[in-house]
Amino acid sequence: MYSERRIRRLSDRCPSVPRSGPAATVATALGFINMSRAHLSGDAAPTRPAAESRYASLDGLRGVASLIVVGYHALLVVPAISAVYVDKVQPEAFTPEWWLYATPLRLLFAGHEAVLVFFVLSGFVLTLPFLVRPPTGRSTLAYYGRRVVRLYLPVWGALAFALALALAVPRDPAVGGWLGSHHAPTVHDVWHDALLLFGTSNLNSPLWSLTWEVWFSLLMPLMFVLIRITRATRWWWAAIPILMALSALARFDVVRAALPASWLTADMLQYLPVFAIGMLLVFQKDAIRSAAARIRTWWPIVAAALLFAVSPSLIAPVGWGPLQAFAYLLSLIGVTAIVALAFASPARRPLEARPVQWAGKRSFSIYLVHEPIIVAAALLVGVSGWWPWIAIAVALVPVVLLVAALFYRLVEQPSIGLSRQVGRLLSGVASDRNEAPAKQKGSAQQKGPDAFTSGPSRLPDLDSNQEPAG
Repeated sequence: MYSERRIRRLSDRCPSVPRSGPAATVATALGFINMSRAHLSGDAAPTRPAAESRYASLDGLRGVASLIVVGYHALLVVPAISAVYVDKVQPEAFTPEWWLYATPLRLLFAGHEAVLVFFVLSGFVLTLPFLVRPPTGRSTLAYYGRRVVRLYLPVWGALAFALALALAVPRDPAVGGWLGSHHAPTVHDVWHDALLLFGTSNLNSPLWSLTWEVWFSLLMPLMFVLIRITRATRWWWAAIPILMALSALARFDVVRAALPASWLTADMLQYLPVFAIGMLLVFQKDAIRSAAARIRTWWPIVAAALLFAVSPSLIAPVGWGPLQAFAYLLSLIGVTAIVALAFASPARRPLEARPVQWAGKRSFSIYLVHEPIIVAAALLVGVSGWWPWIAIAVALVPVVLLVAALFYRLVEQPSIGLSRQVGRLLSGVASDRNEAPAKQKGSAQQKGPDAFTSGPSRLPDLDSNQEPAG
C-alpha cells in the first residue's frame, strides 16, 4: 500500500516510534492511517502559521505614508513649493521646486498619493473581519459603535490640540500661499471639523481625508453587500479598472457640475472607489500571494509601482484633462500595486523593521498632530524662503514624533480600548433584542468565529490588519 521510501519519510514525522525494523514499518503505517482519519474527520490541528494571520508590513506602510505626509506639509510652507502644489503653477526647470515635483524625488513628499494609500489600506483592513462572517445586524451595530469611537475621539483630541496652538500662535493670512490659508479659527470651523461629514477647515488640514474615512466607514457594510451581490470578486480584474475610471471621471468639471450636491458627491465619487479597490484586494489576497511566489526579480515591479504612483507630476502638466486623467489612472495603479507589494513581496521586509513598525503603530497620531506643529513653527520663525526653514523642519521631525507618541498614549490608545468596550456593549444589546434564542443553543455555538462579539481576544483594533480566525 505504501512504498518503503514513503514509510521512512513518514517515520520522521512520528518520533515516538522505532526508526528501523518491522516494528517501525508497521507503527509508521498505522500512524499515517490515524493521521489521515483525523484529517478527514476534521480533528487535525490547524496548520496555518500564525504569521499569516497578521500583515505587519501594512502597519509599516502606514508609518511610511504618514512620514511622507509630514514631509509634504513641511515643504508646503515654502512659498515656491506652495505655488506648485497648491496654486498649480508649472515649476521652472531645474529649480529646487522642479526637482521636488517633476522628478522621482517627489516620492519622498507625495502627500496626496500617500493619502490614497491610506484609503486603499482602510478598505483592505476594514473588510478583513467580514471575510469569516458577512455583516449581520448584530455585527454591523457593533462595527459602527467601534468605528465611530475609533475615529472621532482621536480627531476631537487633535482638533483641541490644533485649536490650542492656533490660539497660542495666531494665524496670519497675510503671509500668503498654503501657510496663509490657515486663518483664525471660528466656531463654524470647529463645528465642521468635529462633525467631519460635510467638509473641514484648515484648522488642521489633514482632517480633510477623515471626511472620506468616515463616509466609507458608514457605507462599508453596504459596499460589502454590493460586492457580494454583483459577484465583483469573480470579475475583479474588470471591477478594479472600473473603480479607477470612476475616480478619474469624478475630477472632470463637466461631471462634477452634473452631480447633485457636487460639493460633497463629486469627491465622494472620487474617493470611495479607492476604498473599494482595497476591499477587492482582500478577496484576492491569497491569489496575489500565490502569484507573487512565482516572481523571481522584484526591483522592476517595485520601481514601476513607485513611479506610476507619482506619474501625474512626471508626465502631465498642471491642470486637468485627458492626459492628466490618464496619469491619474497610472497613479491609482501604482498605489494599488504598492499595497499589494507591501504584503505579498520581499518589499514587506523593510516595512517590518522595528523603527518602521513603531511609526506604523502611531501613524494615525502622527497624521493628526503634525500639521498644527509645522504651521505654528513656520509662523513663529516667519518663513520667506528655503533657508533657514529646511533646517528648522528637520529639527521639527523629532518634535512631531514625540508629540505623536504622547498623543497615542494619552488619546489614541484609550480610544482603541473604549471602542472595543463599546463594540461588546452594542453587540450585547443587539443580541438581547434579536438573538436571544441563539444563547440557548449551548456554549459550543459560542466558540465559532466572531470578529466582533466573542470577548476581548476577538476584538482587535479595527485597523490592526489582523485576519479573524476561522
